[in-house]
Amino acid sequence: MTGRAGARPRRSGRVRPVRPVVPLVSCVAVLLGWGLVAHNSGAGWVQAVGDVVAGVLAVGLVAPAVVVRRATLAVLGVPADGTAGLPLEVPVKAGTRLRVRPLDPPGPEAFVGPHHVPAGTAGGEPGGTEYLTLLPARRGVYPAITLEIATAAPFGLLWWRRAVVVELSRQLYVRPRLGRPVALPVGRHDTAGDGDLRAPVQVGEPRGMRPYRPGDLRRWVHWPGTAHSGELMVRDMEGPTAEPVTVEVRLPAEPEAAERAAERALGTVVALVDRGTPVVLATTEPDGPNVGAVGDRRTAGRRLARAVAEPEPTPWR
Repeated sequence: MTGRAGARPRRSGRVRPVRPVVPLVSCVAVLLGWGLVAHNSGAGWVQAVGDVVAGVLAVGLVAPAVVVRRATLAVLGVPADGTAGLPLEVPVKAGTRLRVRPLDPPGPEAFVGPHHVPAGTAGGEPGGTEYLTLLPARRGVYPAITLEIATAAPFGLLWWRRAVVVELSRQLYVRPRLGRPVALPVGRHDTAGDGDLRAPVQVGEPRGMRPYRPGDLRRWVHWPGTAHSGELMVRDMEGPTAEPVTVEVRLPAEPEAAERAAERALGTVVALVDRGTPVVLATTEPDGPNVGAVGDRRTAGRRLARAVAEPEPTPWR
């Protein structure tokens, strides 16, 4: 992981209290009750204690708003790639103890920031690097993440929160899940006979050896090389003589349907690449159509993370 330590929020939301009715009503009830006691007793020390209690309650209600406004949270790094539905760990460091909840992409809330660690116990140093878990539900490209930070310091009477948008040092690509590949029609270079993408096609001339990959045929195994290296080796063939297969992806406008289509497209591309077939991926991106060769899962995943639905044609008037 690489990152920019001390990355500052690009945009900050308003500071707002979290469910303030119960704390405010409780504090008002305490002050009214103490005022009634002080009025009936007439003792000066009771009134003085009441003033102290009122000051403590006022600080407990207002101070967290100041703390959360001045709080700093640094995202120290971000993985370059992720998968929809799978967790991502993001290292962060906060100047004060905060409750942080990822909003976009979403994730479970966690407490970060300086905390007391008893001597001789595990758990890291106070104020050290901690991790937030992101759980993106869908594919996409994230140049920034949105977090909600909250605190009730110093007395825990009332929580205050605000949303911050933190720019990342590099874009986070969330690829779709690996879906079931489509069955292609049998072509003139396809010797499998049934169009099943799981059946590799042997093309070209042998040029060496390589480690076994799932989907390689048994007849490709190079037994002398396997015995010499101690791992299963297969013959590495020259580049495929077949023409590239173009996988054209047209995503629907409905988000869930687009997600399923992207998953199946990724499964199809991966299946073709694993069997040695050159693949050209055609997608629509925010900047327009993009047609280009893809040679591995990472490249295909990034392309599909950027893919969007085709714009609807403008009706004639």
